[in-house]
Parts: sequence; C-alpha cells; structure tokens
Amino acid sequence: MSHREKQSNQSRPFRILALDGGGIRGAFAAAFLACLEERLGCRTCDYFDLVAGTSTGAIIAAALATGEPASRVEVFYRDRGPVIFRRSWERPTVSRSKGMKRWMGRLPIRFVNRRLRRWGVDHDWLWHPKYEVDELQRSLEEVFGQRSVESIANCRLVVPSVDLTRGQTVVFKTPHLPGLIRDRRFRIVDVLLSTTAAPTYLPQAVIGPGSAYIDGGVWANNPSMVAVAEALRIREVCRRDGVDPIFGHSQISLLSVGTGTSPYFAHPPERGGGIVWWAPQLLGLMGITQAQGVHFQCRYILNDRYERVDYSMPDDSWKLDAVGVIDQLVHIGRSSALEKIGTLKSAFYTEPTQRYVPFEDIVPLA
Repeated sequence: MSHREKQSNQSRPFRILALDGGGIRGAFAAAFLACLEERLGCRTCDYFDLVAGTSTGAIIAAALATGEPASRVEVFYRDRGPVIFRRSWERPTVSRSKGMKRWMGRLPIRFVNRRLRRWGVDHDWLWHPKYEVDELQRSLEEVFGQRSVESIANCRLVVPSVDLTRGQTVVFKTPHLPGLIRDRRFRIVDVLLSTTAAPTYLPQAVIGPGSAYIDGGVWANNPSMVAVAEALRIREVCRRDGVDPIFGHSQISLLSVGTGTSPYFAHPPERGGGIVWWAPQLLGLMGITQAQGVHFQCRYILNDRYERVDYSMPDDSWKLDAVGVIDQLVHIGRSSALEKIGTLKSAFYTEPTQRYVPFEDIVPLA
C-alpha cells in the first residue's frame, strides 16, 4: 500500500497554492516555485491539493497541475515574454518595401503619439488592444497542445475569468466536484486565453460562438479567496470513500504568491483626473488593491495557516508588459525562495498530498 493510500481514510491537511495575475511579472512566481522545487527535490503538484491562478498566474497554475516543472515555466517567461508583449509593427513579418510604406503611412500618427505619450498611451492603443493574441496562443499551444481541462490529472485547478456575454464572473474548474460538466472538455489553452485577456492589452477570448471572456484579474487578481471557497465546497460535497480528502476548516492552509506590490502610485492632477489620465492607471491599481484586500481577508480567516509571498516594486514602470525587467523578476523570485524555504518546507512540503481523482462525466440516458 502506497503512502498516499494509507493517508486516504485519515483526516489530513488540505493545502492550497494561489497565484496572482500580473502579466510578465508572473516570472517572479515561476522563478520562486522553480527554486523551491530544485532545492526540495519535488514537484509542486505533489504537495498541493488545489491550485488557483488568475491571468498570468493561471498559466503557471495550469502548467504545474499538468505536471510541468516550474523551471520550464520560468524559461517560458524568459523566452516567450518578449515575443508575446511585442507590438505588431515591431515584428519582422513584412518586406523592406512594405515596411517603408507602412512607416511612411504612420508619419502623421507619430506626431499625434508625441502628445499621447504624456499619458502613457499611443494612437493605436486608443482604438485597439495594445497587443495581438496570436503569439500568446501559439506559445501556450507549444506547452499544452490540444489537451482538455479534464486531462489535468495531478492536481485540482480553479481559474477565474469574466463571461461578458452572460454578464457574470466565472471560475473554470477541473472536474473535482460532482456534476462539473461545463468546463471539462474546454481546451486548456482556451481557458488560459480567457483569463489572460486583460482589457486594453489583449482582445477578449472566445470559447464557442457568441462568447466573450476577459481577464479574471478585474475581480480576482489574487484568487486566494476563490480557492478557499472552493476548498470548503470540496469538503462539503466530495464524499467518495477512500478517494476524496477528509479535512476540517482548521486544516486548510494556503500559500499565496503575488506579482509585486507598491504604494498607491496614482497621484491625480490637483483638479482630479479624467478618462485620459485614469485609463492607463486603472487596471494596475485595481489589481494591486484587490490583491491587498484579499490578503487581509485570508490573514483574518486562516491566521498562521496562511503564508503570503510578494515583493515591492521599485516604481510604477514595472507594468504587466515590462519585459525589460524579466531578469530582475527571476532574481527576486529565486532570492525570495531561499529566504522562505525553511518556513515553507515545514508548512507545505512535509508529505505528499492524497492522489487527486476526477469525477466521472455524467453519462446521458440512452
């Protein structure tokens, strides 16, 4: 009988890993987890019962839940980040003559952009998403291929997003609860495109005709409370003898990893700011304040069973597309792991989790 099987009928800790959104700053979380895996000689998915991720955090969470080493995710940020966050006219896809013609056609816009850059925007960004989604989709397909959500076999996964068509928040889930049939056949890539579709940065995602999804970070940039609520639901309704974990509220522990925090860096004009001033500030400010609020809630509910790992950004230039600071993010992430490894090992890495067994799909009546 394996160690996990011996644990199956005993009350035991239920451990959660929650990963914030934050664009390229997810490199911090990837490097942090990669260093822990290397030093402890383990896979993250073997030590957490549930992984939650929003936006860039969902990319990391999905990779870990499918059994990918965090080191590969770190490389993903290093190699693919600068390609994903590259403007369309910066790509080497046109001939010299076509490129010259396009450049000449953009001359009047250049003069307009000189004015717009005072507010951190440009002409194209006013009317369209800053980046195209094709490079992100291609990069994700290199990692996940055409695999579906129900193929995730190592760990339960929850991913917040927003369904614009239905006008409501949504959480994509692995089939870890009875009756979860909506998401199981969605492609992992499509779910990740849905939660990473940051307004103004990337276009809305589509899963099926007529649908439109955007970044879950607009309501759950820090998905910790989403994950805690899911754990309580698992405790309540998952009752398969010898299969589902048995745990109480006091046995839930949470490791939450951020993507950088800063003092409220928004300093409105003396008379107050309008749309032009607020638009470039708002998404980042929402992410930071939401994550901060959830941090306080988790500390209040879980006390010493909650651990938050984050770092202070030096200034407001470390935006979600700041690919120039990837090396610094990786360095800070790995350094943070070395500082925290003793505490985290005793709290989260003492023994492997009970094996995750998905619920079967509902079979239609004949």
